[in-house]
Amino acid sequence: PIAMATYAPVGYPQQGMVPMGMGAAPNGVGANGLPFMSEDEKETARSKIIGILIGLLTIPRVVGFLVAWAIAHFGSRVQYRSRIQALGDDSGYLYVGAFVFSFMVGFLNKFPMVYKSQVIKSGPGSLNSNMQIFKVLSPADSKPLPYIVLEEDGTVGEYNRANRSLFHFNENVASIIVNIVLAGRVFAFPVFILICFFCLARVLHQIMYAEGGYGKHMLGFLMSQLVDSIIEGLVLVIAIAIFSGW
Repeated sequence: PIAMATYAPVGYPQQGMVPMGMGAAPNGVGANGLPFMSEDEKETARSKIIGILIGLLTIPRVVGFLVAWAIAHFGSRVQYRSRIQALGDDSGYLYVGAFVFSFMVGFLNKFPMVYKSQVIKSGPGSLNSNMQIFKVLSPADSKPLPYIVLEEDGTVGEYNRANRSLFHFNENVASIIVNIVLAGRVFAFPVFILICFFCLARVLHQIMYAEGGYGKHMLGFLMSQLVDSIIEGLVLVIAIAIFSGW
């Protein structure tokens, strides 16, 4: 006999649920507890997110490089040039390597969005805060239980999202530290200002994410991404300056 108990993942309304053991209903919740997505929906979401991914990997870097170029050319040029010349001709490879490393960190953090788009729907009640989705191990002859997701309601939800923000910082901090150290050797004061803005952005990200939920953190996210891109742009500017003999 088919078990007729119904369920829905945390944050989703009780409408559109399907009985356990009965597949899935369009626009409802699948038998695994996740929002049902048809193959066409998955393919559309995948195509859309690939375009967004390319934009996230390129647009902030273009903007960051332009701002970094402006800092180098309209700031203390004589001082910057003297510091760059003191780095040595072969230091350019180190700075290019740091830029490549930074790009890799950004790619690794954003590439999972391709798969996430085919598992988690956006919109009200979204499960976007989940970095992983877990399953309950059960005997082979029993019906699979729904997947396990983060609790997002109440104080427990705020705690989970605050830690999600922390993990997001941890995921990106390696490249930021490398860029700060290398860019700071030439652009000490501008990098100091950028560090202050980055710290403010991350604090806003955590507080707004924890208390407001997914989407409310966007201000802190965009600020931190822009600052990160500018510092990364300064590293690339130094590399170009070394190889061009500026």
